[in-house]
Amino acid sequence: MSILRRWGLTGPGLSVIGFGSATPAAAAANTPGQEAIDNLFGIVLLFAVAIVIFVQVLLVIVVFRFRKRKGHTQSVPNPITHHTGLEAAWTIVPALILLFVGIMMFQTLAVTDTIPQNPDVVVRVIGHQWFWEFVVDDGSGNVTTTVGEFTVRAGQVVKIIVESSDVAHSFYIDDFALKVDAIPGHENVYWFQAQNPGDFDVTCAEFCGQNHRLMIGKLHVLPA
Repeated sequence: MSILRRWGLTGPGLSVIGFGSATPAAAAANTPGQEAIDNLFGIVLLFAVAIVIFVQVLLVIVVFRFRKRKGHTQSVPNPITHHTGLEAAWTIVPALILLFVGIMMFQTLAVTDTIPQNPDVVVRVIGHQWFWEFVVDDGSGNVTTTVGEFTVRAGQVVKIIVESSDVAHSFYIDDFALKVDAIPGHENVYWFQAQNPGDFDVTCAEFCGQNHRLMIGKLHVLPA
């Protein structure tokens, strides 16, 4: 087997490893939900990189050990048809990995999908073609309606109720890793707790018509 062909086999895997190691560290999470998702992603990425390295090392060993060389004489084939220990290993190890990742996934869902019973603020998010309407109940009896933007304070637990008045939209705050579908005639409930003050883009992540690209809003997070 030629050098070029050997590198052709091993190159893609090494590229994946290089890409993973070159990826910059994620910025600090803005919400507890985002932190939980980032932690789960890190665990899955760790297992994925370890598996890629393991497979590529085996591939390199096989390519170089069993390559055809000058003066090589082929022996009588004696293939191994089964190996109980090896078969048990490649069944049990992936099962344990999947079990561990599954447990971590449910722990993540316990953070992201458990709606607090006593939120500080309740925001009803209504999608329209092509703007966002926000009805904000600050918990003290004050209810305000705004278009295109709304304001909360850092540290406040915010419950959001997302719906649509016309077609399907998707309420999306990229900096929070938060995406909730807005469906006509149906309410989706979610929550967040902004950790850092700032202004964050609110967009629509579901194509909703001609001016979909213009459906942009702002979340203003004030210092606590």
